[in-house]
Amino acid sequence: MRYIGSKLRLLDFIEETIREFESNLKDKVFCDLFSGTAIVSCHFKDKCSKIISNDLEHYSYVVQRNYIGNNDDSYCDRLIHQYKKSQPIHGPLTEALSPSGSEKRMFFTTQNAMKIDGIREAIQIDYDSGNLNEDEYYFLICSLMESADKVANTTGVYGAFLKSFKETASKSFELQAHKPIISGAEVSVNQEDANILIENIKGDILYLDPPYNNRQYSSNYHVLNYICDPTSISIKTKLDKDLNKEVESKTGLSEYNISKYSRKAEAKKAFEDLISKVQFNKIFISYNDEGIMSTEEIKEILEKYGTYYLRTKEYQRYKSNNIEVDKKKVTEQIHILIKEEKND
Repeated sequence: MRYIGSKLRLLDFIEETIREFESNLKDKVFCDLFSGTAIVSCHFKDKCSKIISNDLEHYSYVVQRNYIGNNDDSYCDRLIHQYKKSQPIHGPLTEALSPSGSEKRMFFTTQNAMKIDGIREAIQIDYDSGNLNEDEYYFLICSLMESADKVANTTGVYGAFLKSFKETASKSFELQAHKPIISGAEVSVNQEDANILIENIKGDILYLDPPYNNRQYSSNYHVLNYICDPTSISIKTKLDKDLNKEVESKTGLSEYNISKYSRKAEAKKAFEDLISKVQFNKIFISYNDEGIMSTEEIKEILEKYGTYYLRTKEYQRYKSNNIEVDKKKVTEQIHILIKEEKND
């Protein structure tokens, strides 16, 4: 899926930088503490002995649980063939996200939203009744979410929907298999606050990709959380003085997480708190030159705990549409801390 801050095009740069400081990965414990779409964890799953992944967002946990947590794909095609036959229904997703709902939102066409609803309900019924195990369940929910993203009527994030249906959103929804990465690595998948989880894990390589600006992932991807768990739909309301009544959020937002790393007043403190608790020898932090924390601020913090290095690469930033102004290049930074080389 298209994702703010995706590291898909930077995977080679990330691996090259890590291997510069740790060439032998096969017996190492690798942790991806802010996993997002789990693209980095997926990349290293067949290269390391153990993968620890984590993210506070539920949609991220679902993709981690499938791509990282699962190690068998023998059932995938059979299940996709089975559930794509599910009958469409007007369920909670159709009500909240389509023109057929009371608020007439346009994240999906009515036809596609009803297909998504029908499949989502069928999966839940079978899981609750014991006809699906946990691995199969998360494979199906991840596949449903990834497939739905292909027909979403947005510019790439879900902070708003388009006022008319674009060509890709008008196509008929089709459930497609998104299979796990198969490897012999031990895995641990988590959905916790990074600053709390870090106290309870240890290993060799810690990769950090924290939010670096004030955009909130919870509000930009709330629709994915709804698909993963329709019971989480509890849309906020506010008083419309002209209508003299409470009205729902135009984009269907429920209450959402606000990351400390996305607030100027809190980011630096949260970052140092995290680094002070790390029980990994080598830490690699992805950031860029437009971040809330400056390069000097990051360096100042890291140098307190060991030997600091910096590697950079210029690349084209994420863009949610094709407007020329979004084609500006930015500098991706990987800040490196080698704790084992700290001078006492």
